[in-house]
Amino acid sequence: MTLRVPLSWLREYVDFDLSADNLADLFSLRSQEVDGIERFGVLDGEVVVGEVVEFGQHPNADRLNVAKVDLGGQIVQIVAGAPNPYPGARVPVVVPGSVLADGRKLKKAKLRGEESNGMMMSERELGISAEHSGILLLDDSYEVGRPVSDYFPVGETVLELDVNPNRPDLWGMIGVARELAAILNTKFEVPEPVFDPSCEPTGAYTLRVEAPELCPRYDLRRVSGVRPGEKAPLELRRRIHAAGMRPVNAVVDATNYVMLETGQPIHAFDAGEVRGGIVVRRAHPGEKMTMLDGHTRSLDEEMLVIADEERGLVVAGVMGAETAEVGDETTDVLVEVATFAGRNIMETSQRLALRTDASGRFERGLDPNMVDFAMNRVTDLIARTTGGEPAPDTLSFYPEPVEPWEVPLRLPRAELLLGMPVGEGEAAERLRGLGCEVEAGEGKLAVTVPTFRRDLTREADLIEEVGRLVGLENVPESLPRAPQVGGLTPEQRKLRALRRLLADLGLHEAVTYPFGPDRWTRDLGLAGDVGAPLKLQNPLSAEAGNLRRTLLPGLLDAAARNRSFGARGGALFEVGHVFEPKEGPEGMREYALRYRMRGEMGPDAEVPPELLMGVGESNKVAGVLAGIVRAAGWNVPPKPAGFFEAKGLVERLIPGATFEPRTTPFLHPGRAAVVLVDGEEAGWVGEVHPEAAESFELEGWPVAAFELDVAFADPDPEPRFRAFVNVPAVSMDLAVVVDRDVRVGEMLREVAALGSPILAETRVFDVYEGSQVPEGKKSVALNFTFQAEETLTDEAVKEELDRVSARLRDAFGAEVRSG
Repeated sequence: MTLRVPLSWLREYVDFDLSADNLADLFSLRSQEVDGIERFGVLDGEVVVGEVVEFGQHPNADRLNVAKVDLGGQIVQIVAGAPNPYPGARVPVVVPGSVLADGRKLKKAKLRGEESNGMMMSERELGISAEHSGILLLDDSYEVGRPVSDYFPVGETVLELDVNPNRPDLWGMIGVARELAAILNTKFEVPEPVFDPSCEPTGAYTLRVEAPELCPRYDLRRVSGVRPGEKAPLELRRRIHAAGMRPVNAVVDATNYVMLETGQPIHAFDAGEVRGGIVVRRAHPGEKMTMLDGHTRSLDEEMLVIADEERGLVVAGVMGAETAEVGDETTDVLVEVATFAGRNIMETSQRLALRTDASGRFERGLDPNMVDFAMNRVTDLIARTTGGEPAPDTLSFYPEPVEPWEVPLRLPRAELLLGMPVGEGEAAERLRGLGCEVEAGEGKLAVTVPTFRRDLTREADLIEEVGRLVGLENVPESLPRAPQVGGLTPEQRKLRALRRLLADLGLHEAVTYPFGPDRWTRDLGLAGDVGAPLKLQNPLSAEAGNLRRTLLPGLLDAAARNRSFGARGGALFEVGHVFEPKEGPEGMREYALRYRMRGEMGPDAEVPPELLMGVGESNKVAGVLAGIVRAAGWNVPPKPAGFFEAKGLVERLIPGATFEPRTTPFLHPGRAAVVLVDGEEAGWVGEVHPEAAESFELEGWPVAAFELDVAFADPDPEPRFRAFVNVPAVSMDLAVVVDRDVRVGEMLREVAALGSPILAETRVFDVYEGSQVPEGKKSVALNFTFQAEETLTDEAVKEELDRVSARLRDAFGAEVRSG
């Protein structure tokens, strides 16, 4: 989650003298990563309150106007495009020489023949809001000739913090100020809400929480006598805009302001539209609600709803309905400040496909003890900005208050983990800066952790906090006391050799996500238990909802992406994990849950962890050859992907592998095989079916692929010298007739099994079926190369050829063709 931090707002809570760049470096080093720095308004120069003396049409341009503006004893002429200024209006004027947020330096100019000495500013140009349709008109409280910066900052610098999910205390300006003060070892101040409760009681309404398991705390307060249609003050709107939200009206802006300040989302109802009281309940079956975005959504019984006695008003923690929305006619307001079960909010947001700033905060868990301050603060703001009168009472549901907890910290342990000594006083002071209560004594600290720091539950957590605040860059460098013998495991050496061999063979390594969409199963034609996807309960996105069961679709997507960028083909490989469902033994559900949550094996340590997790992993290596895998040379044609190219790679990865034809849904029939090692299945290889290739946007390209179990791979990319024979070789041909279903590969294996000392090579150069051979038979023509250290005689070659013929006759009933 990204939090935008306007520095002028941050300085209200903590005093610091650092540039934006230095502050970004400090936060990145000691706390959270800074994603960027953004600037608004006027960065350098002066913006003055001016009074329009004259305003009229530009003589030479239909869409321009000319104004005479009094800057406090000096009248200047300004050309403007906006039509809304009028004589007597007070406007902000930036004078020439000033530098704007986009880096432009404003100069005197002549526009269509008329001089312009400055620029009247809109709300957007001053960083107040996105409004740019006209010039900002100031009220009479702004004194002509005074700098606008006397009333509010005319420039703003915003840090974009990438807040870790386990730090919800940093999702508000107060938390960021506390963090910065702890880093700088200084103090910070929090504004104290002050208001006079004196109007209509909240008790005129009722509060009933029917789903306490989903709503640990809910507070409700009434503010009456609100001036309808009131806009928030400029400074408040400016801060909301700089923090990334859109100003709406005084009441809604007050709730958003306090949310940005405290991290606690707040909702306001038009009390006149609430019937009877507030009910916190689960949604009714078939209940529908029209949200503030104009869309009507269907709810289910797992969703939490804030309702009145007759209808739903809010999908809790996500978004309000159009019903009871605070509008320009609202004069009576009910303010809700609550905490909800984070998991339920996350699931609701996902099912509704509706993610909001509030849901992002609620789903990570908020501190219920922040509700009191947030309620008082928002009540104070609404009262001050709208003239509203707060009720003297608050309706509150908080049956099980959350209390701080104590965590001990041993200073010797801190020194051991951090690698540097930590003084008792230093550690205590740093932890107090984070809001902890600390009692020191005898080398130990008794630390009471505030409820807004739910991530601090162990001694190591406290030590980490002390270390980062002191500065991990201050850990002294030292050599290890004893040499550590290191090295790669056999499995690591194999994986490195595997990657190096495939790279040497011309393939490029790809690293793809282990998650994928539902379309992978459909496009590969997989179904049933073998191909059913492994669904994730909490996917990262709709396109990453399943664990992959094969590496193939990720590589096909990568090949398609390369094709979209103009590639004519290529060869990719990946080494990674695939996943399979693993059913655990009966009666192991309790142990499985304990293992998944805590890592405890339970009483039966013999149960493999994958059975307790329900998912098993295996390491695979896969490759995809697509399109042209070798470009044409001046004397060689281009080489397209094909079955034998992929098969050759498999033979390099698993020497001695055998291949057996097998049909697979996503592979071309007749051009696919299972890879066997000593009769055990090691993987598959084949050409991808044209329909599957088309589904992955690879239509028209030949595509071949393989996937192997890494355990069977035996890569040996190192070159091995073998002495060559410096005598002539003898080449002999042999044609035999065998049954049509005899596999040529099995014939070659039988020849190799002879172990002939002079047979150097065997290859097939022709397979014939036709009129010259009997029905149901085929002719296989083999070429043999014989070579030895001495010159071979015809008798020796003929003797070996006769042995080959006899072996083929015994194994396959082969008959030698004459002629």
